[in-house]
Amino acid sequence: MGGFFNRFSTFLQTQDIKVSKINFNAGDAFFYHHPNTYEYTDTLAQFSAWLQAFIEKHDIDAVVCFGDCRPHHTQAGCVSEQLGISFFVFEEGYLRPDYITLQEYGINGYSRLNTADIKALKKANDHPLYTHNRFYRLSIAAIVYYIVAWIYKSRYPHYSHYRGMTAWQEAIAWLKAPWRKLRGYFPDKKLQSMLTTQESDNYFLISLQVHNDSQITHHSDYRDVVQFIDESIASFAKHADQQQLLVFKHHPLDRGHRDYRELVSSLSERYQVANRVFYGCDMHLPTLMKHSIGMVTINSTTGLQSVYHKKPTKVMGRAIYDTPKLIDQKALKDFWKRPESPDNEFYLRFREYLIEQTQLNGAFYGRSPWMYKYLQQAENNAIELSETKTPH
Repeated sequence: MGGFFNRFSTFLQTQDIKVSKINFNAGDAFFYHHPNTYEYTDTLAQFSAWLQAFIEKHDIDAVVCFGDCRPHHTQAGCVSEQLGISFFVFEEGYLRPDYITLQEYGINGYSRLNTADIKALKKANDHPLYTHNRFYRLSIAAIVYYIVAWIYKSRYPHYSHYRGMTAWQEAIAWLKAPWRKLRGYFPDKKLQSMLTTQESDNYFLISLQVHNDSQITHHSDYRDVVQFIDESIASFAKHADQQQLLVFKHHPLDRGHRDYRELVSSLSERYQVANRVFYGCDMHLPTLMKHSIGMVTINSTTGLQSVYHKKPTKVMGRAIYDTPKLIDQKALKDFWKRPESPDNEFYLRFREYLIEQTQLNGAFYGRSPWMYKYLQQAENNAIELSETKTPH
């Protein structure tokens, strides 16, 4: 996550909290510049025992990581529970933009939030500060991370990236992305215009996710996004009204890794709905949502955006927001026929609940207001200290 955890460590230390950091590869080490750093170079199978000994030796009372489904992090969660210490997980925000998620125990299917508490809350009236999050910072951080990890891979002989891709494979995928964006940009904009300038809403929207996202591999029963696409088109062809359309929106961060255009076309032909099924990437998602009948997703946070726009929404995996009053609980075959709109009053309370319990006004590749003032103070103190030192 670039320099985020280095900044987070600085913040914790301004609160008089001692921080230890465990690196699994050279990319982890490159972005972190504090003491009490430890390198884990053994196998994944040995990690649980090593971590337990580490926690006991250093008197650790909380473990923090990004994502709860990466192999080492999954083990860390189990060890933390066995030892009775806290386990916190950072993740992309449930509510975007300008929020990131920090949740104890885990996210989505691993969440332990009690939605019964929602009734006591007021409607959401949040006004998050702008975080200046930038995609180019993510891109640069990712490139540097993979290059450094590859150059010094001999120092971590047992490390294997959780996505199962080498640095070269990732590089090739990211090189494909601009070409695919250029090739599909104008056709996608034309498709968006066609869909959103009609007199009435007549299409369902499907928001696709990154193909190897842990939300799919751990929080759904699908083996692959391909299986989800097949099921969706087959069900739509059999149960949806003949006048209705189906639109797949590809995830922009998965553009270089996967292209489902030919798959969607082939399946549409097989199920005899080729003239009713469409696929694109460079389309404005909120605009598509506003003009849709409703949306289907595995468990993307775009489902919450759909609920925000008061659109019927169907979740096919496990998600923290998959609850009655928000998400249509009928089977997919019935959703096409009788999509049920969310309860907006309940949504506003649910949103407030998520913000209070799981969201921080911040960004991984931008500014985090909740810790910015402390970092500024720490920086000012360092400057004052350096100015008072006698030069040698």
